[in-house]
Amino acid sequence: MLIPDNELTLERLKAFICKWAGPAKPEYGIRTEEIPADLPFVLKDFYRFAGNWPNPSFGMGSDTGGLRPKLFEAQDIWMDASGLKREDGRITFLLENQGSWSCEVDAGRDDSPVYSDAARLWDDYLEESEVVCPSLPHFMTTFCLQELVFGSRHFGKLQGGLDPAVFRDTLNPIWLDGYYVFKEPSHSFYLCGDNLLIMDYYSDVWYGCLEESALSLIADPSMVNPIEP
Repeated sequence: MLIPDNELTLERLKAFICKWAGPAKPEYGIRTEEIPADLPFVLKDFYRFAGNWPNPSFGMGSDTGGLRPKLFEAQDIWMDASGLKREDGRITFLLENQGSWSCEVDAGRDDSPVYSDAARLWDDYLEESEVVCPSLPHFMTTFCLQELVFGSRHFGKLQGGLDPAVFRDTLNPIWLDGYYVFKEPSHSFYLCGDNLLIMDYYSDVWYGCLEESALSLIADPSMVNPIEP
């Protein structure tokens, strides 16, 4: 199920999210009247679809102080619609998990690119946010698939680069050469079998699955380095 990079991107992304995390429910979305009117259409639509979607990896109240983490806040944080920040005509909608950078869109512009100040981490001369991805649907696809990997009940890193021979089933591409905050392709995603999600992130290979049995698709168990959530 390769997600196309065109006008069908978000609908195919939604279909994959439902395949991975279960069927969408009305309560997983945010009501239209609670979504700011000046957001680009893509973000409005996605808040309606998944703005409150809980992470299926966590049961209600288990080790969470009574709160259930949301599906798209495992690594970086898609902000609540009620907590969006505005400055100089832009809306901040996504934060790095330690607050090291943020992402913004233009208010009131449906075709807004995505801006970020992430490059301040490696560019001492960057003074403000810059365009990191010209397509908001493209950016959201990379972000959401990343969060599905890192938000999985079982996730971690595989030793070595991406090698199809390591897996007992075919690696089917889901999203290739995805842009995030680096102004260049950084993320590619593959599905092995039905329930092992693989992310190639700058040649670091990460895996995620909701059931531990999916790890049997990795031929050499010694390659698996699990990370505790």
